[in-house]
Amino acid sequence: MARLSELPPPAMPLSGLELIPVLQGGGLDGNVGMPILSIGAPFGGQVLVMRAPVLADMTATADADPGAGKVRWNHATPTSATQIFIDDVDEAAEDLAAALAALQPGGFLYFQGREEEDRDNWQKWQVTSVTDASGYTKVSCSLQLSNGAFADGDELEMVLQQPPPSPGVDRNIVTAAVPSAGVVPIDCALGDYHTLAPTAAVTGWSFTNVPPACSILVKFTQHSTPVTVAWPASFRWAAGTDGVVSTGSGAIDMLALTTFDGGATWLATLANGFAP
Repeated sequence: MARLSELPPPAMPLSGLELIPVLQGGGLDGNVGMPILSIGAPFGGQVLVMRAPVLADMTATADADPGAGKVRWNHATPTSATQIFIDDVDEAAEDLAAALAALQPGGFLYFQGREEEDRDNWQKWQVTSVTDASGYTKVSCSLQLSNGAFADGDELEMVLQQPPPSPGVDRNIVTAAVPSAGVVPIDCALGDYHTLAPTAAVTGWSFTNVPPACSILVKFTQHSTPVTVAWPASFRWAAGTDGVVSTGSGAIDMLALTTFDGGATWLATLANGFAP
């Protein structure tokens, strides 16, 4: 790797894919370091997937599963696309479905050539909607920046990033927590107030962007066919008695959570039976 003093000035505007040199690791492939997008704002929020290996599929533009480990655009000229179809596993057979389901409108989707000679080929997209399909995910998006071009079969890296959390009054916005495979995602960077209306049993909870201390309120609305809710071991209940959600159709409960240790443990209280 070149000395810092020898590195060329970055192109402007920055894409977020520029690599920050690292002191550990290395190699001669020109692909060493951490993308600058990982530092967060102004490039975005939480990184859901970092540099997953995928293959470009240019053989079709149809709304369909592009095949294991592949990604497809809905236009023969990818930079003119409005939708991108992503298989639910990457080329290394890692499951992407949960991360894709968690990707929020306003977030970002990045592609970059994986090989040294292809690193200057990249795209940065902003997400407008995410739709789960059978074995793949449809991401509607708009192109923000790009350079170079991809060809069929190109080896790419994909990054998924949430939108940047807004400061100030956005602590007071209400965010709907949508379970994926039974797990409730609570992103503390999105604010203090969340709603949860599961249609199937809740089997787990995932907390991200937890500060050293915070309080979260979750409004729980029971489904017409009552669902069960499992609590994580990190919840500490008063007198050691776990809360029990209401079972009536449409019943509303309030879950209050406070952490003083960055999410290692949560003091939990569940109040039952609020009027709709």
